[in-house]
Amino acid sequence: MAKGIKDEDLSMAVACIRMVDSVASGVMYTRHPCNIIDDHILINAVWGLGPYAVDGIIRPDTYVVEKTGSFPVLSRDISDKAVQLVCRHPSFEKDGVEGILEIPVPLEKRSAPALDDGQIRILAGYGQKLEAHYKCAQDIEWALDPQGKIIILQSRPLKINALPPAGDGISSENHSTRIRQRPEPIPGYRVIIEESEVASQGIGTGEAFHVKSQEDLAGFPVRAVLIAHHSSPEYTVIMRQCSAIITESGSISGHMAALAREFNVPTLMGLGAEKALQDIPNGMEITVDGYAGRVYEGVVTELVDAVEKQDAHMEGTPVHEHLKRISGLMLPLYLINPKAPEFTPSGCRTLHDIARFCHEYSYIEMFNVSDMASKRDKCSFRLSAPLPIDLHIIDLGSGIKKDALGDADDSAAVTICQGMISLDQIQSAPFLALMEGMLNKGVNTHEPKPVNFSGFLSVMQEQMLSPGHVEDRFGDRSYAVIADKYLNFSSRVGYHYSVVDAYCGETINKNYISFSFKGGAADDIKRNRRVRAIALILTSFDFSVDVKEDKVDARFQKYPCPLIRDRLDILGRLLLFTRQMDMLMTTEESVKWVAENFIAGNYKLSAR
Repeated sequence: MAKGIKDEDLSMAVACIRMVDSVASGVMYTRHPCNIIDDHILINAVWGLGPYAVDGIIRPDTYVVEKTGSFPVLSRDISDKAVQLVCRHPSFEKDGVEGILEIPVPLEKRSAPALDDGQIRILAGYGQKLEAHYKCAQDIEWALDPQGKIIILQSRPLKINALPPAGDGISSENHSTRIRQRPEPIPGYRVIIEESEVASQGIGTGEAFHVKSQEDLAGFPVRAVLIAHHSSPEYTVIMRQCSAIITESGSISGHMAALAREFNVPTLMGLGAEKALQDIPNGMEITVDGYAGRVYEGVVTELVDAVEKQDAHMEGTPVHEHLKRISGLMLPLYLINPKAPEFTPSGCRTLHDIARFCHEYSYIEMFNVSDMASKRDKCSFRLSAPLPIDLHIIDLGSGIKKDALGDADDSAAVTICQGMISLDQIQSAPFLALMEGMLNKGVNTHEPKPVNFSGFLSVMQEQMLSPGHVEDRFGDRSYAVIADKYLNFSSRVGYHYSVVDAYCGETINKNYISFSFKGGAADDIKRNRRVRAIALILTSFDFSVDVKEDKVDARFQKYPCPLIRDRLDILGRLLLFTRQMDMLMTTEESVKWVAENFIAGNYKLSAR
């Protein structure tokens, strides 16, 4: 009825399939599932029903078979198979209940092969015919019935997967622990990166091209290998011309990794790739092995040839044609630039566009948390700390230590009841890191900063001649919305505002810092110079930065918690350092000079 179909108009059938009472069963791969250059047939076999082979409960026999007319067995690894899963007939139980049952394997069969040579050859022949029919390597489940007949239960395209997911011992996608061993390096080639995290599988070759800023993307060569410090969805604009991607850090479950898989670009991240920019010079020809997580110097022809052979199998198959028809409505990403006029709901042409649009606007909504905070003054506590701002704390439930909210007799609790809270009563990791920077003795000092006299007069003149600015002045109260791993810090001081939104936890993919800074008491030129100086500073600390007029937006995301805390410390110093910076922005040279002083730790800005 929920779908507009009346019950009397609908008939439903239930398909029933008889379970094969298997004497032996297992899995067959028509090529090695994790070694792209190994084209032999692999067969796993256990006694009884198949789940113990598929789920890895029993270590199976493993047979390696040559793909020739006679299918010779190249190797046998016969395991000790102590138990088996069998169909439970009424004869097993007096109550007549049927199902499956685990029983011991008879002693004489425990170490005996589950298949003889004739059965192996028949099974290998079936595998080769299935591969030829579907035009790609197959992952096949099979069973041997009591009459000695081999039955094919299932056949599906084989997914090559050299490296198991972290923490995954056995999975239904890869049935044998022995088969999941990482292949050895290809002999005769120098390995530059021995092991890294595989975000997107495949083989890519080309010249290395270092990308250190968004501007570098404009000159990206066709079929080059992109090498960057950190993953970024911005690389989408050149993914169609990428041979492969290597980033020194990032998450294989992040946005860029998902994009790389959709664009079918082999991508490696982290682990052994931490020094990729240093170890792989610009212009070096390399091969990226997105199955084993390695990088070789030069072109590894064995890998390239194996991939070309594998890819050729899929062309023209029913599966390939069907995927081509539907992929156009799912995979392409057209909404790349959120500032473009077509970045609207009506501009979404694919499911990927819809996801991108929702992601961007949910991100924007995060910054509205600070506006919500200003309406909840009765729920806030004032921070007791030697800071030049009136800072109020709003706890989301885990930002303040539990003992700080204890009995009324406790001095800490009494302090909170009076509307005050100290830093030692707070356990929010990102907030404490930001405060560490703001309380840094180098920047949080009562000594007067050097002031360019002409710059000071210029700022005063701007305010006296533009009284409308006074009406637009933000409130002097600042807010911090905190949890144990979360911070939203909104500082509205004088004629500028800044927002820090951050998450700092154990899951790297969730960690981020977003920073926005806008405004100032000076004229448009000096305000623009100030945000460009801020941009130079943040870029030197690996933030991605965007500057528009007198506003700077920066992001630092998907890094380990210690690095997130370190960058929040830097932002804390920067917040105080920039308060009166616009009075120093008298020339274009001031932009670079101020940035270099901050980076060098000269927060007092010694006279030039």
